[in-house]
Amino acid sequence: MVSIKKIAFCTDFSENANQAFDLAFDLTRKYQAQLLLVHVVPPLVFPSPVMEDFISEQANLQFSEDAIKRAKEQMESNYLQKIGDYQNALVRVLSGHPASEILNFVEQEKVNLVVMGTHGFTGLAHFFLGSTAEKVVRRANCSVLTVHKANQ
Repeated sequence: MVSIKKIAFCTDFSENANQAFDLAFDLTRKYQAQLLLVHVVPPLVFPSPVMEDFISEQANLQFSEDAIKRAKEQMESNYLQKIGDYQNALVRVLSGHPASEILNFVEQEKVNLVVMGTHGFTGLAHFFLGSTAEKVVRRANCSVLTVHKANQ
């Protein structure tokens, strides 16, 4: 039997992620596992290298710090309030490229299961936007459960 001790719920705060949270929390309670709530603040992307020259390193750092602060506030309001008195939860807000940061985190924390929403983009949208969930599914050293938005 598979032993599930740590479940990482990865969020981008989308509706799909919120739906995935409900499943992740249910599994966490069922297996009496630790719930690791993870969000990754992506780096600033500039439309041209010229624009990057106009943004100071200090301004970029301030943007990142503000984004991390907002993400922590969203974690509190979106998820921590829902779990109430469940004591075995940990919030991590990371910065960098989402798939890489999630994969590093999962390996470092020895996560047994990753639960995350997926947007289900296809065609050009998938080509241009990529898929963090797909990259995590392909490269994670543990099981990954992706959750699509339910049709209502």
